[in-house]
Amino acid sequence: MKIDVHSHFLSEKFTRMLEKRARFPFSRVVDGLHHLYCCQGMAVRAVASMVAMDHKLADMDALGIDLALLSASIPGPELLGGKQADRTARMLNDELAEIVARHPNRFRGYATLGFGDIDETLKELDRCIGELGFVGLQVFSNIRAQPLDAPQFRAVFARMAELGRPIFVHPTAPLNRNYMGDVLPLSSLGFMVDTTLAAMRLAMAGMLEQYATAPVIIAHVGGTLPMMIPRLQGSLITHPHNGGDPVAWLRRLYLDTVAHEAGPLRWGYETVGADHLLFGTDHAFGRWAEHATAAFAGLQCSDDERELIAHGNAERLFRL
Repeated sequence: MKIDVHSHFLSEKFTRMLEKRARFPFSRVVDGLHHLYCCQGMAVRAVASMVAMDHKLADMDALGIDLALLSASIPGPELLGGKQADRTARMLNDELAEIVARHPNRFRGYATLGFGDIDETLKELDRCIGELGFVGLQVFSNIRAQPLDAPQFRAVFARMAELGRPIFVHPTAPLNRNYMGDVLPLSSLGFMVDTTLAAMRLAMAGMLEQYATAPVIIAHVGGTLPMMIPRLQGSLITHPHNGGDPVAWLRRLYLDTVAHEAGPLRWGYETVGADHLLFGTDHAFGRWAEHATAAFAGLQCSDDERELIAHGNAERLFRL
């Protein structure tokens, strides 16, 4: 059995709504296909497997995936700001709930939040978990260019800790885009740096420890965390932090298995262990799902560990 904890859907309503915008985020039709522009140098193509669930289900069958946890694709609604962000998040959650209701044996949902008003954000979070039956929360690696450890976002982490539900951290338009996007895709470096920065800040601010009952999952095998954690440990002697051992808490993070080959996945496996790895594909971006599935197949581990990564850890964390 395989449970995919990293799979995206794209709302056609959201796509058409963004057509009316003149600034980021916006959407335009290029060569007959909608492109959603998140920031300068980064766009998402509205491919059929992202929009139409029959296409996604066919891909899942081909890859041997039994259940997918769906999250809203970038750009996120928080980029709209204010009341519009909160309204759009509710719309996306309603649409995802309808998808799950149509295919209850194949899909589960992550909540999406607008972060326009914190009270409305918390109400929507409670609605998603309590009424819609979503199994976790997706947050992006920064919220309108503010880090996740900023004071205004702590209430969301606190609520997830009360609920004991997982938080999946996915990259978005990176905080630092200098010299990126013009000669290389932002997803190849900017995404990895932004999620790494988010995770390290959460650890250094003490939030991973304070809200430990809300397990945190970092996308794409943790970005560059497997390489950077030892360097951070060597730097702590000169850099103050908010108590505890941030490196130990980073090693307690969960990572998905979205890698393009087995080597980087092996490093993630050695960093957090098989009981903190979760199978994921990043469907439906390009051929990443095929690469991630092949990388997991090539990971050298025991049969028991492979079962944990493929579905056991997800069943435990998401109460499936």
